[in-house]
Amino acid sequence: VGGKSAAVAAALRAPDRPVIQVQNPRMALSKFDLVIANRHDEISGPNVVLTRTALHQVTPDVLAEARAVWAPRLAHLPRPLVACLVGGTNGRYTLDPTAAEVLAQGLREVMEFDRAGLVVTPSRRTDPVVRQLLEERLSPRGAWVWDMTGENPYLGLLACADRILVTIDSVSMISEAVATCAPVHVIRLPGTSRRIELFVRELTLAGRVRLFDGRAEDWPVEPLDDTPLAAAAMRRLLGE
Repeated sequence: VGGKSAAVAAALRAPDRPVIQVQNPRMALSKFDLVIANRHDEISGPNVVLTRTALHQVTPDVLAEARAVWAPRLAHLPRPLVACLVGGTNGRYTLDPTAAEVLAQGLREVMEFDRAGLVVTPSRRTDPVVRQLLEERLSPRGAWVWDMTGENPYLGLLACADRILVTIDSVSMISEAVATCAPVHVIRLPGTSRRIELFVRELTLAGRVRLFDGRAEDWPVEPLDDTPLAAAAMRRLLGE
């Protein structure tokens, strides 16, 4: 998986040792038996399988298990329950204190105008200053912001949320969010990435996500997960 491992994997390839590369290897695709990449990678070939979403393990069974654990813990919060998945600065997008202030204001509007319960989970990439700012701005208004201690609530929030907000910097978080039954809003941040913008645009055209504008809207959606598509291609190649 990933570009750094691709050269090693290609060198180890043999007639009795097929190599499956996950993500764009950024080298000749013919060096691999199968390449599984995202559509926004803009590659193609007879041995390439393209998915709309990143590969992940957020299955219906995983969500059901998480819901059983976390639904009682979140039952005191108002409905609709809005989960906000927060990433961080990554070289393409910036989530600094200035951007966090804008985000906090938008989340306050969700709580005020939509009368929603709000749960926020930062990630390992979230700057501690940003996490602290979100805590100070939102907790006094009744939001629950994970303090990065104890059990990680991430899967629980995906499972229990009526609506999900997720920052644009992470294809993986967006992919996991759209695998649920909840409408997903993508939160823009300062910066840009051609690949991620293409990814978000495709999901927007499919009606699976909308850009966040300060309101947590509701609309009919179905879970979207292309991981089974990739798994089926791998099984075919391996003769299973």
